[in-house]
Amino acid sequence: MCLSFGLAGLAFCGADIGGFFQNPGPELQVRWYQAGAFQPFFRAHAHLDTARREPWLLPPEHLEPVRAALRRRYALLPLWYSAFYRCHRSGIPVMRSGTPGNPPKTL
Repeated sequence: MCLSFGLAGLAFCGADIGGFFQNPGPELQVRWYQAGAFQPFFRAHAHLDTARREPWLLPPEHLEPVRAALRRRYALLPLWYSAFYRCHRSGIPVMRSGTPGNPPKTL
């Protein structure tokens, strides 16, 4: 979704951590935080009729992986700011495909 949106010029894309409807279990919420840390838009958000998504409400054994994902996200803030600036100036999508050994080409 975010890759397609980026190509269409919608750079601010991301999933609602934990999904918008229903109530994911703690393990799935951890995975959502881990995946969401690498998307441009990152928030724990859901429908009013669902359980809260804040990480401190998770069982204690699930807090450390979420903390690690959040730390990783904040460590990447300079990269996010640079990517959004590049997108603003030249239209290069914030989230784009590539591999570690073969990063996407920039204009």
